[in-house]
Amino acid sequence: MKLIIYIFLFFTTLYGVTFEEATDSFNKKNYIEAYDKYSELALNDDANAQYNIALMNYKGLGVTKNYKLAFFWYEKSAQNGNPAAQNNLAHMYHLGEEVKKDLELAEKWYKLSAQSGYPFAQLNIAMLYDSSTNDEKVKEAFFWYEKASLQGVIIAQNNLAKMYYMGRGTKVDKEKALYWFSKSADASNSVAQANLAMMYLTADGVEKDIPKAIELLTKSAEQNNLSSMIKLADLYGKGNETSLDYKKSFYWYNKASELKSTTAIFHVGLYYYNGYGVEKDINKGISYIKEAKDKGYQRAENFFKLNNIK
Repeated sequence: MKLIIYIFLFFTTLYGVTFEEATDSFNKKNYIEAYDKYSELALNDDANAQYNIALMNYKGLGVTKNYKLAFFWYEKSAQNGNPAAQNNLAHMYHLGEEVKKDLELAEKWYKLSAQSGYPFAQLNIAMLYDSSTNDEKVKEAFFWYEKASLQGVIIAQNNLAKMYYMGRGTKVDKEKALYWFSKSADASNSVAQANLAMMYLTADGVEKDIPKAIELLTKSAEQNNLSSMIKLADLYGKGNETSLDYKKSFYWYNKASELKSTTAIFHVGLYYYNGYGVEKDINKGISYIKEAKDKGYQRAENFFKLNNIK
């Protein structure tokens, strides 16, 4: 589960000249000067300035990266009502960064931030609840995914669609699943593109559309989505749903092999061994298949036995 820690600086009109100067310094990457000016305001209990220097300590901007100081100032800012600080403080409690891991405190601060309308906290509290086996918590996950989705958080849109698709925390609704997968996919979310592609590929809640499915899988694969690479390679290599194209199949298996997929490594070897979509190279093929075998891939083990290769 990937959590969202917000990294945008807050700017305010309070003490206008100082903040404007600090902002100008920050934008010019004069981080030391910006840090000094934000610090002066933070000491005057300005929540936005406190958030900014917390972030600069967390990211190591203008100062040596210091999670302890980041936590200190996130907490100050969170207590003063800054929703981004509340979210990031929760994040540190959730992961146990510079503080003992505490899911209760993480939930507390995520929820305070989410209730103020902060979209990334809404996503984070939803993901926290989504990991629960408690039905009521799962329903809350659905509630917060929907809130975040309506504010345009693309990860939340994909996750909301998945809940509609699976009937998790709500009733199964393939039409709404299609809608939210589409929204997230249109925003270039590679996971949503893969999920939507499978709906079109299998005619699941939508009319079957193979070209649309391949288009979506390609967009997803081009963003290094491993499952989409493998699916494209399979589709082109089998030629059942689209034209048989060993060159395209090899291309995507090879791409997937670069991401250390054992399945892909085996198929790259198989394609080299047989000359499918690539110049035949038996030795290179055996080398790849042996690599898959050494990783425990059963088909690679069977290949060596069937071909009596030692």
